[in-house]
Amino acid sequence: MKIRQIAVLIFSVSVGFSCENNKDKETTSYQYFDRLTSDTVSAEKLIAVTDEEYLQFGANVAFVNQSNDTIISFGKYAYYGTDTLEFYANVIEHTTDSTYGRQMAIDRNQNVLFDIVMFDNGPEPFNEGLTRVLRNGKMGYANKFGQVVIPCEYDFAKWFENGKAEVTYRAEEHIDPDGHKRVESDEWFFINKKGQKL
Repeated sequence: MKIRQIAVLIFSVSVGFSCENNKDKETTSYQYFDRLTSDTVSAEKLIAVTDEEYLQFGANVAFVNQSNDTIISFGKYAYYGTDTLEFYANVIEHTTDSTYGRQMAIDRNQNVLFDIVMFDNGPEPFNEGLTRVLRNGKMGYANKFGQVVIPCEYDFAKWFENGKAEVTYRAEEHIDPDGHKRVESDEWFFINKKGQKL
């Protein structure tokens, strides 16, 4: 009888641990470019084009100017929702083995500004004029010019609502059995749009 109880206990514990996985945050040491205030003046817009049948997520993409001169060539990036590059473009980096790599934001000079936070299988939209972004695994916020206006220093940051956002320096991510991510922290606090703690 005791052997059966021990077996049931071991099985229950193993099922409990297999139903939820802790997700380790990815840390990297990528280099990023900070856009200057002078970069907020609109330059000539670049248009996304593809050499595939349709311009859709993951399609090979290049960016051309109004004279149809290629400014950003094919082969390095895949399309990730940016039809017109005015200040920056969301792209997926092609790796050397022709798979897809980082989802990131680049300027017209192909400087990497930040990595993209995903929302519904695409780039996160702006909320109250800001979007959440990543730099080396930490979250912050960028404006429509591609400037990181609140530094990427948080383990996790939520959307801005009514002029404030909830953030934390210490978070744990869990993946539920149905594949959804859940973020937990005992140290949430609010910041305003200047990044000041409320």
